[in-house]
Amino acid sequence: MGGATIARSPGIVGRIVERGILGAAIRGAVEGRPGAVFVHGEAGVGKTRLVRTVCDEAALRGVAIVWGRCVRFGAVDAPYGPLIGALEGWVESAEPAELSDVLELVPAAGALLPSLGNHTSARAVRLLPVVDGLVMAIASHRPTVLVVDDVQWADMASRDALAYLVAGFRSQRLTVFTTYRDEELGEGDPMHSWLADLRRLPSVTDIRLDRLTRDQTERQLAMLLGGDPHHQLVDDVARRSGGNPYLSELLVHGVTLADAELPAELPEELTGALLAAWHRLSAPTREVMRVLAVAGRPVPVDDLREVTGARAIGPERLSASLAEAAKAGIFVAQDPDLCWFRHPLLAEVLSASYVPGEAGPVHTAWAKTLEARSAAGLDEVRRVGDLAQHYEGAQDLEACLDASLRAADLARQITAPREEAAHLRRAARLWPEVHRGDADVLSNEVDLLERAARANELVGDGEASFAAWSRALALIDERAEPLRASRILLRWSESAWTTGRLKTEPIAEAQHAVELCRVFPESQQYAEALAFLSQSQAWSNALDAARENAEEAVLAAHRSGSCEALSAAYQARGFAYQRDERSEFDTTESMRFARLSGDPEQISWSCVARMNFLLERGRVAECIEVAAAGFNEALDAGASSPAAALGGAVAGGLLMFGRLSDSADVIRTGLSLACLPNARAHVRLQAARLAVRQGHLETASMHLQRTQELIPAYAERPGMEAPPVVAEYLLARGRPEEALAMLSRTLTAQFADPQIADEMLMWGARAAADLAVSARDSRDSALGKKAQTALDELVALREPLLPSPFAVTVPDDPIQPAMKALYVAERARLKAGKPTSAAWENAVHMCAAAGMRWEEAVSSWRWAQALLEEGARRTAIAMPLRSAHRFAVEVGAIPLQSQTEALATLCGKIPLEEPAAPSHDQAPLPFRSLTKREQEVLTSLIAGRTYAEIAGALFISEKTVSAHVSNLLRKTGTSSRGEVSALALRLGVHH
Repeated sequence: MGGATIARSPGIVGRIVERGILGAAIRGAVEGRPGAVFVHGEAGVGKTRLVRTVCDEAALRGVAIVWGRCVRFGAVDAPYGPLIGALEGWVESAEPAELSDVLELVPAAGALLPSLGNHTSARAVRLLPVVDGLVMAIASHRPTVLVVDDVQWADMASRDALAYLVAGFRSQRLTVFTTYRDEELGEGDPMHSWLADLRRLPSVTDIRLDRLTRDQTERQLAMLLGGDPHHQLVDDVARRSGGNPYLSELLVHGVTLADAELPAELPEELTGALLAAWHRLSAPTREVMRVLAVAGRPVPVDDLREVTGARAIGPERLSASLAEAAKAGIFVAQDPDLCWFRHPLLAEVLSASYVPGEAGPVHTAWAKTLEARSAAGLDEVRRVGDLAQHYEGAQDLEACLDASLRAADLARQITAPREEAAHLRRAARLWPEVHRGDADVLSNEVDLLERAARANELVGDGEASFAAWSRALALIDERAEPLRASRILLRWSESAWTTGRLKTEPIAEAQHAVELCRVFPESQQYAEALAFLSQSQAWSNALDAARENAEEAVLAAHRSGSCEALSAAYQARGFAYQRDERSEFDTTESMRFARLSGDPEQISWSCVARMNFLLERGRVAECIEVAAAGFNEALDAGASSPAAALGGAVAGGLLMFGRLSDSADVIRTGLSLACLPNARAHVRLQAARLAVRQGHLETASMHLQRTQELIPAYAERPGMEAPPVVAEYLLARGRPEEALAMLSRTLTAQFADPQIADEMLMWGARAAADLAVSARDSRDSALGKKAQTALDELVALREPLLPSPFAVTVPDDPIQPAMKALYVAERARLKAGKPTSAAWENAVHMCAAAGMRWEEAVSSWRWAQALLEEGARRTAIAMPLRSAHRFAVEVGAIPLQSQTEALATLCGKIPLEEPAAPSHDQAPLPFRSLTKREQEVLTSLIAGRTYAEIAGALFISEKTVSAHVSNLLRKTGTSSRGEVSALALRLGVHH
């Protein structure tokens, strides 16, 4: 069994259903059906024991168990802590050949695993793909269970990695189990959001373990005591433990079958029950365990020896105490070097047993020991973070602040943004206490708050970021520092918008920021404030004012010479003049200066500006390239919020191109990123659209529900581009009336982007057409009129917005003509009795010219449907129908595939399967002399295609097809197309 050493547990009572669920998940992994199970409940209810029991059984069948533990130690930890521990355990126990194979597949593993001796490369390597690569490589050798125990204490990077693994489930032989304490999760805990995201994935199962009943507690005691316990003893244990199996086990330690009740002196409180076993230890051993508890995590025995030595506990006494605690089942050696408690709950209770001030000297001793150590890479981040925690416990707040800042700097050096943000949060919290009333360092506190706010913003902690910007804004004196006040006001406004505190564009705040620095016309701050104001005005459709301020921003940015200001100014001007050709230059310059600045947030915004320009011109392929480049840059920088926002844009473009599989890969990464609500909502929306097209409507519903939780009014939010996604989902559900109502309700909110408004018109026409078809089927003329009226009202809402609907505002834009062609075709479908095939044929060609493969395939299906309704020849229907079916099979679009197959049956069973190419090697004698073209014709004959269909597919005339058929009949000695087809099938030429 791979992973860290796990002591075998005694048997468990009950949990039959839960064991069945976990066992089924492991069987799924064996069969290539990956899944995840989240096991949760209160501390001591048996989560770890349940998972361990099932995993022990699986290990006997050859399943690899890779087990990682999380430990509680403040709010800061090194990235990927439990996963590193799990993978290090696997490295230690793996067979040499398997280890060599896995490491060969993941050359960067040394950047993650200290035992491989390559810490320093972490700076150049993105660690999330390394974690994923190692787990997948292990699973490629044999079925694997990855367990992360007590995930409520996991660092955010580890949670990201778990989300990435689960979102990437395809056919891997992998199961992920996590355990967590649900009573640990207070209101606002980020774990809630993480769980909400993952629980909505179809491969995730949730198990909550409840306490044992009295009967189950009786069976547990019988197992522990070796016989049937006295009923009074059962009642006593059940009452005191409340059915918590761990507490029940502690309560009966030392009790025998002869005892009718628990000893009177045992404590009744739960904390007392936890301490019962500890109280039975000798006094020196009790003290050693308390010292170990203060460590906060598994520690090397050498470190424990040094700390206890400072507490006048010598090496011999320590060894004896560890042996005594191990014999009592309290202490376990997790591997040859690390030691910890068998159950972490006891560590918490022992830590809490210190009276105020008593634990300070112990924390000081641990800090002194850690100060004498050194490490590299991730281990050094952990060491300095632990130092900060111990200094705070020792009430040495100045040293804690210093260690927190050192840890933040180290985290930045190895590109560990989450850890940097966490350390900065603590530093910002401590600063006012350390420098209480010291006006001379107020400016330094504002510096720290700005850094903390930006760091938390990049990793998606919008609330922490807003709190830091708010305190900085409260501290700053506008009259003394107007430039800094302007910058902080802008960032506060942006944070208030992204966290939902501002419902409208912060124009007033931006104008005030401009006024603060107007007397400094050569400053970076003045240029950035003008650019921010211009952007806010453009989103509010005040284009004249936006353009005026953007022009001034560009001039001011050049005066300042700041790359950040130049990028922001050109971005603002590019947006204000988005339909003007000057935007080509502006958006390119914005990206150039953003990259010169090296600021991942500025890079992402400049990418968005460039993408808007490209989309306006229908240059979708270029748009995806820009977004993908920015996406990868943001990932490399650890900027999860910008990465997720750009990932949503990449996924959306790929879906337009019909590249469902590529889109799924991007969405998977995006779902694994903890980020600001807006960014997460972007990814969720594309995940919902992908799920609809793959036929997973329940999954789509879950993604939309999560989007609603993130952004309550997401369909009305400008820039979110949500209404088309929601409309597609509602139509897939067969709810066109709801789709029309939603589009009407949200259209005016999208006026800042006429292209989205036009796409909404197309979806309105599609919804109205679906409703009209339903009305005709049910002979409901009133419903038919309602469909027409709803669409007319939607068109009337769009009319006042310039440019006019589907106007081509820039040369060579293929997207708007394609969208208009779709709208026209759907509007024709809305009306009864008129031929629509020509409109759908035009839509197919226009979508093909724009590269919109998804809509091209849908239109091909509609074209075939229209041809059938118009009584066209079977051969005419076959061509677009086969095209749509071929695409649906290629990308895994199950609903579209089913629709084309159903239509093929209606048309007299048009064969849709693509003929397989004949084998040239070892062909049976009658077929060896066929030319390549004759082989292609034979393939089509076997597939049941007519001469006209073969001619269309091969771009030749029917006369030429006839000539080829004559030749292959002569060469094979057959007399008809049926005879030659049968011969080929009998001889195995085609399968």
